[in-house]
Amino acid sequence: MRKSVQLLVLLLLLTESSFAQQQTEYPNDYLSPAFHAGRRAAFREKMAPNTVGVFFAAQVRNRTNDVDFQYSQNKNFFYFTGFDEPNALLLIFKEPQTILGKPTSEFLFVQPRDPLKELWTGKILGAERAPQMLGIENVFTHSQFDGNTISISKFDSVYSLYKNEEILAKTKRVVDPLSKMAGVVDSLITASGIKISNSTGMLMRTLRHSKSPEEIKMIQKAVNISCEGHNEVMKAVKPGMTEYQAQAIMEYSFKKNGSEYPGYPCINGSADNSCILHYETNQRLMQAGELLLSDCAAEYHGYTADVTRTIPVNGKFSPEQKIIYELVLEAADSAIAECRQGIPFRQPHNVAARVIARGLIKLGIIKDETEVRKYFPHGTSHHLGLDVHDWGLQTLDEGVVLTVEPGIYIPSGSNCDKKWWSIGVRIEDDILITKDGRKNLSDASPRTVAEIEKMMKGKSRFD
Repeated sequence: MRKSVQLLVLLLLLTESSFAQQQTEYPNDYLSPAFHAGRRAAFREKMAPNTVGVFFAAQVRNRTNDVDFQYSQNKNFFYFTGFDEPNALLLIFKEPQTILGKPTSEFLFVQPRDPLKELWTGKILGAERAPQMLGIENVFTHSQFDGNTISISKFDSVYSLYKNEEILAKTKRVVDPLSKMAGVVDSLITASGIKISNSTGMLMRTLRHSKSPEEIKMIQKAVNISCEGHNEVMKAVKPGMTEYQAQAIMEYSFKKNGSEYPGYPCINGSADNSCILHYETNQRLMQAGELLLSDCAAEYHGYTADVTRTIPVNGKFSPEQKIIYELVLEAADSAIAECRQGIPFRQPHNVAARVIARGLIKLGIIKDETEVRKYFPHGTSHHLGLDVHDWGLQTLDEGVVLTVEPGIYIPSGSNCDKKWWSIGVRIEDDILITKDGRKNLSDASPRTVAEIEKMMKGKSRFD
């Protein structure tokens, strides 16, 4: 038995070299320091005269007792630095300033090197290596930041979002360096009477709204990895499997292809669970005649995809499932056709909702269009990028990446014919707005009934 398991593992490793062969010892396709420097420069250009931007790294989050969650960086901080360590602070000035004897317009405070800590959790850049690796000239350790480091009162306003980031939470067991620095900033702002600019959020939305070619490349990689995961699930799923086994196949495929994390908790809902929008338990045993809704996507180097496919567990849609699926697909295709430069962000949703409402009326499931939210209760689109629900504006422009994800969810007990019960369908694709129209970044995973049923006949490496 042990030999057969070892052979299976060896076989999988040998067959899954498409990504590994392209890599050096470590991935070499991260965003460059020049990209992040360009984002800092773009922010500085939009700042009002005589102002300062204050951006903190994310907190280390405790999971239970002495176990922390795997660290995930604050996305705005990452956008400006590419730095993935905690206990850090970035200052961006409109005009050059002198701090600790160093004149420039940007300063970074980081955690110091610590051989004992590095023995347990890995290398720390420290103030010695960070300038070279991050392209930020003036880097200090966080112990050098105190009430005398910066005079807040000399500025007209401060750009920051730290008030919303829980850095100053009072329930911490130990006050960490990040909270200490935030406390210093908070005390200086309070004492000086300077206001935090209420345009900080809008400024960040404006910057992150349209993606650069470098960012689009990252998103496309995350989407490609996600699509391969969905295709693997289509080939592997069969009656008698559990939802968590489908999740395991999906996440195995993500990790195998270089994804650091799923972009969000994987949703794998069968039967009535397919009608729960953010179902994450994934414990049910799946049976023939049911649908499996998989809303799962990979994150790659900080950027995430967001892809959903709905498939029949036994490989064949029932007549009722096919009718609902093709109605959702019609809504998705109609919404995608609306995605182009200059249109309001909500227009694809309005089109999708109208298609679904008219289709449900025709099927006798609802009586008029005002009832559509009963079975399609969410929006069709959101921005996509560093966050799965990314920051952006309310107009579609070139470089915007958005989701198109209409759905119909008819749980058991709904006020309609029982033949429609337990049918939950969502189809979600990631759409890039281009100069001439749009591109479906996620079309590598089947979307039509015929394509899905054909894919599900394919041989799975997990058979």
